[in-house]
Amino acid sequence: MNSISKKIFCFLSIFIIGVSFVPAFGSKEKVAEPQTVNMAVLNGPSGMCFAWLFENVQQVNNTAVSYEVCASPDVLIPKMLKGEIDIGILPPNAAAKIYVKQPESIVLAAVSGLGMLSLVTTDKTIKSLENLKGKTVFVAGQGSTPEYVFRTILEKNGYDTGDGKDSIKLDFSIPASEMAAAIASGKIECAVMPEPFSTVAVSKGNCYRALDLQDLWKESFGKDTFPMTAVVVRKEFAAKYPKTVRAFLSEAKKAILWTQQYPKQAAVLVEKHTLGLKTPIAEKSIPNCAFSYISAKEARPLIEELLNVFLAYAPESVGGKLPDDSFYFE
Repeated sequence: MNSISKKIFCFLSIFIIGVSFVPAFGSKEKVAEPQTVNMAVLNGPSGMCFAWLFENVQQVNNTAVSYEVCASPDVLIPKMLKGEIDIGILPPNAAAKIYVKQPESIVLAAVSGLGMLSLVTTDKTIKSLENLKGKTVFVAGQGSTPEYVFRTILEKNGYDTGDGKDSIKLDFSIPASEMAAAIASGKIECAVMPEPFSTVAVSKGNCYRALDLQDLWKESFGKDTFPMTAVVVRKEFAAKYPKTVRAFLSEAKKAILWTQQYPKQAAVLVEKHTLGLKTPIAEKSIPNCAFSYISAKEARPLIEELLNVFLAYAPESVGGKLPDDSFYFE
């Protein structure tokens, strides 16, 4: 091989080797999006504001979306921790408690609903907390936001929840979905419940909303309201597929805004997708439900205000401390 041929051969060899390395250094490996996003809501108000999703959003970011309805947080949480659910709805204190105990489990992505609690009763003499002394109040959901909000309000105002003669006794034996019927039948006299269940109870005609817990919260703690429900995401899923999560959250925000704007149409979808209510009652209750979309970053001060109150009066309800920065999805 003469010198010219050698030069040509060397040049071609260098060129071919160089080209072969371009893909390795000139491109980034892409993470494939998940095949499915599994979302679960809780039966009742937390699901009602997402009925539009059930009807209209079967895909986000080229990923199929599946939906299910869980009866309570006790059903939803184990499914989420096992990876069967990717995005769910939980009370903020329940989400914080899970995260504090298992920091790799979930992140909070947004607040989807604000305070919507009332004390409903058939006793027209009840006008204040003082009138509840010596009575039993049935509360929707032990270990959930209604219990801890009501309990902390009582403790802040000096009322005992023990077994004394003047104590206000709390009973958790009746599910929220059955409370309206229990009041209507005379089985119980007083109940703390969220929307839409309080609207269902009042619609039966023999009871009324005696106390607005949002007003009592403001009087007790100087805060206008409190977050009631939050959108949470499995932490591993959020870290691996942030674009898909953000795309879903964008649709979730649309769903909440649409529900607020079109309660009549939303009510039809609530019944269609078996989210806990018939159309007429859903339509009446939606304006009282305080649906709201607030991103995790924006909602953090509001969430920490609630958690700090719970830390003072019921620290076990939030896991004993505030969650750190990694709890909030961005």
